[in-house]
Amino acid sequence: MLIPFHCPEGHVFRHNLKDGSRLMRFEEAVGDRLMRFRYLDGDEEIVLVSNGRGGPKGMITVEWMIGAFHGGVVTDPQYHAGVKRRREGVLHLDRPACETKDPLSGWRYDWADAALRDGIVKTEGAAEIWINANSHGGKKPHPRSLLRWMAELKKHGYRIGALVSTAHREKGHSQLPDIEDRLVHKWAMRYWRPSTLNGRLAHKEDAAAMVYEEWLQLKELGIPFLSDQEPSAETVRTRINSLECHSTYASRHGGPAADRMFSPSGEPVPVERPFERIFIDGVEWEHSVHYDKRLKLPIGKMKSTIAMDAFSQYIFPHPTFAGAFRPQFGIAALRSVMMPPDLTPEEIAEDPEAAMIYALPSDVMYDRDRTIIPPRAVPGAIKTFSTAELAEAYHHDAKSKLENYHRIVKASLAQIPGRILGPRHKHDIGYNPIKNTQVTRAQYRDLVEQCRRQWNTTPKDSLGGLSPMDIMRAFIGSGGARLTDPNEVRRTFASVSKNPCILTDNGLVYDNVHYRFNREGVGKALSSNYHKTSFAKRIKSSAKIEVSIRVWDDDIDMIEVFDEVNEDYFPMWSTDPGYTGGLNRWEHHIYMKELRLSGTGGTKSRNRVQAKAKHINERQRILSGLSFRDREKPMEILEAEERRLSGKRADNPQCAQVPELGIPTVINGGKREDIPLPPPQKKDEEQTERPEGADDVRSDPSQQIAEDLGDADAIVSPSWDFSAGIDDDDEEEDD
Repeated sequence: MLIPFHCPEGHVFRHNLKDGSRLMRFEEAVGDRLMRFRYLDGDEEIVLVSNGRGGPKGMITVEWMIGAFHGGVVTDPQYHAGVKRRREGVLHLDRPACETKDPLSGWRYDWADAALRDGIVKTEGAAEIWINANSHGGKKPHPRSLLRWMAELKKHGYRIGALVSTAHREKGHSQLPDIEDRLVHKWAMRYWRPSTLNGRLAHKEDAAAMVYEEWLQLKELGIPFLSDQEPSAETVRTRINSLECHSTYASRHGGPAADRMFSPSGEPVPVERPFERIFIDGVEWEHSVHYDKRLKLPIGKMKSTIAMDAFSQYIFPHPTFAGAFRPQFGIAALRSVMMPPDLTPEEIAEDPEAAMIYALPSDVMYDRDRTIIPPRAVPGAIKTFSTAELAEAYHHDAKSKLENYHRIVKASLAQIPGRILGPRHKHDIGYNPIKNTQVTRAQYRDLVEQCRRQWNTTPKDSLGGLSPMDIMRAFIGSGGARLTDPNEVRRTFASVSKNPCILTDNGLVYDNVHYRFNREGVGKALSSNYHKTSFAKRIKSSAKIEVSIRVWDDDIDMIEVFDEVNEDYFPMWSTDPGYTGGLNRWEHHIYMKELRLSGTGGTKSRNRVQAKAKHINERQRILSGLSFRDREKPMEILEAEERRLSGKRADNPQCAQVPELGIPTVINGGKREDIPLPPPQKKDEEQTERPEGADDVRSDPSQQIAEDLGDADAIVSPSWDFSAGIDDDDEEEDD
């Protein structure tokens, strides 16, 4: 019986119990979705677990195994096994770190892992037939190399570090002596950029012949430090291939040929299985929405960043938000493809296979908008999935399936009041979409999610009468999916700082945020790397080294530091979690700008939190006084803060109640912000000069704008304040 994940017979797992952990070995699938495991200690009794609350114990089921793996009850001990010999220092590294040490390790892993999944016969002839019938990125490997990689991968627990070259040579350094390396590089560049002296080299073998001729001349002159043999033709050919880029290709073949070679085309290609190609695009929905149920203030249109599988047309869970498109939403859409979906325990119990619809895609085609996938996240992303491709501009068939889904959802929601259309759509002249707005942000999110689920469960003629969910279930049931570590997917979208940071005993500072709180990792890195710091740069009272870090722009509360000697990353957390917790870098830069403009120092945690709270409360106060178009950016800031405070002080977990249009006034008349003034003596007299703060409630310009927009009834009393519980030094001094 096939089980919906890769689990070979004899594989050992660790069962984490309340009173300790025990190792158990998978023996076989016995039918009715039952799996037989035996403990490796004691009498090797069969593993029995409770498959329901308070129910009798029985053999492990597929559903229990999926839930236990997600919950950490069952783990794979091979990922933490101690390994000796030369691979001890690289087996624990993730894919980006392995490809930093050896760029070909990911290519070897893709081919070897696919061969192990297909269970090919381990002979050279069978391997050659399988290689010719498949394509997993890059050039096709030699059959003997593939069999060797398969053995290494299986021997070391299917970890990518088993395929990293341990030649102990610095990245970019050649194994040739210096004079021979310069000779090879000279003729490799002559191949790409012909000179007037030698003319154009017809083939790469001609460059190898010139290298051999000049090497013999150097040998006859008695030049020292030469090898016993000349650089091989393969060495020259490899150097030429490594220098191929847009500029070198344009020097040899011309600019138009280089553009055709290196520019993305975006043309559709046939797909044969799920997760072979993923479409990603952002869409702006057509309705104006209210802030929430209590505050019926139109604030703009909702947006979504959506990912679709090109083969099955399955729509993955996606974020729906108010405000502008930001990279964190595109990354969230990609994570929903490669990480387990966020389902409740009840949903997993009802449909366990729904929790398995995720995998690493082979190719991702996304829109040309830089906010879908940020450019600096692409290099790390394509090390997890094979390629990232831009859709061709104005192409009639680029992402057509996903564009069709957008049109169907918009048509399904077209009857909701508050639909905003362009001037070409001729509707009732008296129809005002802003005044007819009825749904809130939370309600609109639910409607979009209902459309997504209906699409995934509806049979389609283009799929032979099957639904996208049916195709995904069949793919999962065939054993094609594999349990992927979510932490590895998360590391995919990390950004790397351009300049190294200074790490001391007190931590490090990056982007005006102080990171510390990992004494063990910092001490180990300082002790191991301190000898690399020159004496002139050392400080007496504390150690100091230069380190490279990786950060996440969607949450600046934590970074990871690379320990070069120990070849490992260790996390560091912010010293100000009350400010940085869940904060993205775009918001951080806004609050830092406000802090600089206020003239307050940005080093104290109290100043930062106060500036942040004041800025958010100010955005709430002026929200109704802004035009409909100008409400987008303040709304984005407020919604981001609501997501962080959801479940802490908010009444509604999805859309928090925030104060709006509240003018604080002391009863005795002190500190009034709505100072009343006497009316003018004559009706036609215009009051030209008014002191600051002299507008009372009746003459507030935001009232008139609110009435014009149809949201005059939205003025409500504030429910809570973002700055609650934060002391204000200025108010204390005034008192």
